Amino acid sequence: MDHVGSVEETVVTERIRRKLEEVNAAAQKHLAGVQDHVNFTMQQAYFRCAYECFDRRRSQEMINNCVENCSVPVLTANNVVETEMAKFQVLPVSCTYDLSLLVIDIISYYLLSQ
Repeated sequence: MDHVGSVEETVVTERIRRKLEEVNAAAQKHLAGVQDHVNFTMQQAYFRCAYECFDRRRSQEMINNCVENCSVPVLTANNVVETEMAKFQVLPVSCTYDLSLLVIDIISYYLLSQ
């Protein structure tokens, strides 16, 4: 690949990288409400639930089990959000890689055919 091909590849790769950043920013913006719900509303409910577990009539084991049960909804929701975000983030990276290979092939073909 000559200098022109290398420059073209760099320009296209940079454009792809910028688009990827735009997609990630848009996804973060749209998911902010979900993350806020998990991080604030559900944790607030967890702390209220855990507070109710502390009763002098209960044994320490009962209190521990109660608090642990209170954490299940928050942990479950957090795991779902993290899993979905991980899946989402793999797609743009994979697409970027595939597009980069395609750009290299196209530029190489273009340069070889001249």
